[in-house]
Amino acid sequence: MATMELETRRSHSLGKRAFLLFLSKRIKLAIFLFALAGAAWYSEQWAPPAYAPYVDYVVNLLGLLAALYFLAILLWTWLEYHYYTYMFTDEAFVMTYGYVVRNEVAALYHQIQNVNIERWPLDRMIGVSRIVIHMTGAEHDAAHNKIVLPAVGRRKAKLVQKELLMRARRHAGD
Repeated sequence: MATMELETRRSHSLGKRAFLLFLSKRIKLAIFLFALAGAAWYSEQWAPPAYAPYVDYVVNLLGLLAALYFLAILLWTWLEYHYYTYMFTDEAFVMTYGYVVRNEVAALYHQIQNVNIERWPLDRMIGVSRIVIHMTGAEHDAAHNKIVLPAVGRRKAKLVQKELLMRARRHAGD
């Protein structure tokens, strides 16, 4: 069985399953709007004839709003997924995210304390992992002392963890 190597000379994306994870976190309201439009369409038969045009208008409006919201969610999710990248440089692990405001977060290898892999039930169902990189720093600023890389494939997460720990060990001796 061949071992999988992590290409460290290029930028990496999260993987196709990350899109499903990001979408699953946002789609609840769209499903509710479609259900509401369906319920309004089904109840249209009991509306008095005098209100039929208004009920029909409301049903069409709810359906249109649900469809537009769903398309907006798909676009927003695809943009978040597409612009989430990470790479290994000589001095730091660099993660870039955001599509309107581009954020670039770098973790210097010598500051990396530990690298954890987290897998919530939904993550396990989709087949992805969260990589949490804890860095040295002051306790009062604990939120800024970690980098979270969401939705990396399970095998790739292990390779990223191994690479980060190896580089952290190597740079700690410098």
